[in-house]
Amino acid sequence: MSRSYSKKEAQEMLTALERQAREIVILATQTEKNVHQHSFHSYRQFRDKISEFETFGILIENRLRNLETGRDERLDEQFDALNILISKAVLRTSTKFFLALSKSPALPIGSREIFVQELRNLHLAREKLSQPRYAHLLDEDADRNMKVAENILNEIIERAPSLLNL
Repeated sequence: MSRSYSKKEAQEMLTALERQAREIVILATQTEKNVHQHSFHSYRQFRDKISEFETFGILIENRLRNLETGRDERLDEQFDALNILISKAVLRTSTKFFLALSKSPALPIGSREIFVQELRNLHLAREKLSQPRYAHLLDEDADRNMKVAENILNEIIERAPSLLNL
């Protein structure tokens, strides 16, 4: 049997997740400003922070499923809103980053690893955002950014197939 958690504990964790989300939004802005430097440094920092957010989100989701008082719709909605906010930031930032790379005549070192990982991340993001629980939180921009990011990434891969000796 799973352990039960207090509503207070879940709320405190959501507050911490919200702080992480604010940090991610700041990193996204910085990454978008640095995209024309054709460096993966800012983008990797951004993606690392996203990974921390997602990992912490797994812990929180478990807490929300196992509240002593049962499910709390308000906390679930707060959690979902944070997830959508970050997913949109990822899509927007990835799109801008890959658009800048697609215009570059030379690709930076480390491209192969980033491309392989990003293809997987885009697939996971599409799966996550297509869940019925997120449908009311999505807008056309998120869907458009997903498609644009995939198209740009495919264009880059076609331009440099030797990077992806899979």
